[in-house]
Amino acid sequence: MLGIQAGVQAQSSPDLHSVRTEPRGASHSSRTRVAVIGAGAISAAHLEALRATDRVDIVAVVDRDQGRAEKAARAFGVKRTERDVDVLLNEGAIDAAHVLVPPDLHRAVALPLLARGIHTLVEKPLADSAAAARELVEAADAGRAVLGVNQNFVLQPAFVRARKLLESGRYGRIRHVAFTYAMPLRQLASRQFGVWMFQKPINILLEQAVHPLSQLVTLIGPVHRVAGIAAPPLLLEHDLRFPDRWSLDLDGATCSAQLHLAFGHSFPAWGFTALCDDGAVTVDLLRDRITATGRSEHLETISDLRDGLRSGLGLVRDSARAMASYAAGTLKLVPRNDSFFVSMRASVRAFHASLPAGPAPFTGRFGLSLLEICEQIDALRPAASSRVAMPKPAPAVTDGPLVTVFGGTGFIGLPTVEKLRAAGFRVRVAARGAKQIDGVETVRADIADAASVTRAVAGSRYVINLAHGGGGDSYETVRAAMLDGALNVARAAREAGAERLIHVGTIASLYLGDPGDVITGDTPVDPQKETRALYARVKGETDLAVEAFARDNALALVLLRPGLVVGAGTSPFHSGVGFQNNEQHVIGWNAGRNPLPFVLVDDVADAIVASLRAPDAIGRAYNLVGDVRLSAREYIAELARALGRPIRFHPRSVTGLHAGEVGKWVIKLAARRPGNVFPPKRDLHSRGLMARFDISDAKRDLHWHPVADRAEFIRQAITPHANPFAREAIVPSPLEGDSSSTFPAARPLATTLSPKGEGAEAA
Repeated sequence: MLGIQAGVQAQSSPDLHSVRTEPRGASHSSRTRVAVIGAGAISAAHLEALRATDRVDIVAVVDRDQGRAEKAARAFGVKRTERDVDVLLNEGAIDAAHVLVPPDLHRAVALPLLARGIHTLVEKPLADSAAAARELVEAADAGRAVLGVNQNFVLQPAFVRARKLLESGRYGRIRHVAFTYAMPLRQLASRQFGVWMFQKPINILLEQAVHPLSQLVTLIGPVHRVAGIAAPPLLLEHDLRFPDRWSLDLDGATCSAQLHLAFGHSFPAWGFTALCDDGAVTVDLLRDRITATGRSEHLETISDLRDGLRSGLGLVRDSARAMASYAAGTLKLVPRNDSFFVSMRASVRAFHASLPAGPAPFTGRFGLSLLEICEQIDALRPAASSRVAMPKPAPAVTDGPLVTVFGGTGFIGLPTVEKLRAAGFRVRVAARGAKQIDGVETVRADIADAASVTRAVAGSRYVINLAHGGGGDSYETVRAAMLDGALNVARAAREAGAERLIHVGTIASLYLGDPGDVITGDTPVDPQKETRALYARVKGETDLAVEAFARDNALALVLLRPGLVVGAGTSPFHSGVGFQNNEQHVIGWNAGRNPLPFVLVDDVADAIVASLRAPDAIGRAYNLVGDVRLSAREYIAELARALGRPIRFHPRSVTGLHAGEVGKWVIKLAARRPGNVFPPKRDLHSRGLMARFDISDAKRDLHWHPVADRAEFIRQAITPHANPFAREAIVPSPLEGDSSSTFPAARPLATTLSPKGEGAEAA
């Protein structure tokens, strides 16, 4: 594999084999002391890969969030954590560092390391701009440090095998590459617009497009021309624009290429076809499959038959290998071997094998070249001459009673905040993220951090807790996140002298599997909650704990339990309808004919606002279930109709589902998975939601009137998913000819790279 690597680098980065005359750091035979800077999600893959790398010692995990650093360090046996890497630098405690902070912090974190001669592997992208990346390259040269960028997907197993095949000469030289990268975006589907990739239009290219670009540049060599068109951007909210589709032409050093980029696509596709002088090679990078077509000495028909048989057998072989690899990894018969981790391990190992003299497997200049391409692509975005009008937020309320809302940036939280403002309340949103909401005071708080909760609640007349609290893979972790966090909010509300606490739970905490039961607000938490799944069990325990605290401390509490909440702003594939291995096929919890307790998100928000002042609500619990209760079959049929997609509902029996769960339990038992308990059948019965609901108490006490018209329910619950975001309108210029075109071409679309790598528009 490393031999292939070197060939890749030589083609894609001309300076790759420049060697420093005064190398710094430990000798190749000694051990490299490494700091991991940034304990976010990607840190686990780096730490696991480092642990599997020879002659490397992980000295410390560094993160400003000490709790997050300690959690990552414990998981991988790292003894030391620090808030600031300067402590390690001043001690001379490290030889190398992995920079895993958000991209806009790469430059600030990596520059001091490189200046001190610390070998640095930066997570992709190298920086948030080509200018910042150039500074890092220059700093590495000045500090005589090895600078690498973790473009691990160039070492993806299927890609490495495809390169070997193409380099074998069996099909001649590559003449053209047609590349597709069309991938879902979980953050887009869940409307998590506060993340870095949505902050500027170019960020999605830096976050996602560098994956296929690294592979494409590896195939076609340095890119010296980019041309193409971009679809009109999506309007996510207010004035937030998101470019989601591009069609590009690229000229490389050895051949031409086309690249289709689609972000937020429902069906994942990542692969390419390389057209060669004497054949074609097609690679499916997601499914680890390669097919090829070439020539032989036989008649064309016989050659085609041979290629078909060979391709078919190859697909069977690749699929069987992938299945066997997955099974062996799941049973822990072999070390972790999924495609992503294999590529990460290869990239990390190759970087550390290159020390101390370098060059890195993917140099800083290679990372810089990808950023230059991204900036050229971003320059192709058309300027809109007309825009879709987005609703303007209501003016801020400055003199009403103060309500602090935990979880106010979420699916239920956002409409709740808007309705609170419309009702004359002054709103403070407490959230872990820093997303600003127009006209609302926002503060940083985590319900797991009692001090931050106390600060957030200070001066509040009312408190609403919509925060989930987080998850985990063990009962203790989930309980600590949900239950302890909810009690932190309750204590803070009492200490602040709040008049009322609204705690929002879920109907999942009740037992809903008996068709003879009628569920009301007085129905208790499932008495056999220990037989339920972690989420349902801990939600029930949380409700009981908060009720007990309120009762013992004279805190006015209203407990709300929403049903299956649907509407614009979340995925239409609700887990209460069934579970999905993919979006097209929904596997039901039962036959799917019983009415389900759906409720619109706006109706839930109305109930939350009403519960703040309803005089008869204190000390009561209410189940928020709407009056339109489609069955699972009906809901999926309406969803398929609205989306125009062949979505299917697959009925299942509880017995069959339980047999499958027992099978998973046996596999986990063989793999010695911690926390593996025998799956109770009761939980599956409850997920089928066979019980009936009587919500007359909520209607009476809260004066609550959920939507009762089926057509209106479908309009609010399902129709928005057919076109969840507006697309910016583009008025074509006269040069375009066809006035119906949505892909303007009035501006120059081609750019070329100067010898220094700087973009210049071409006529």
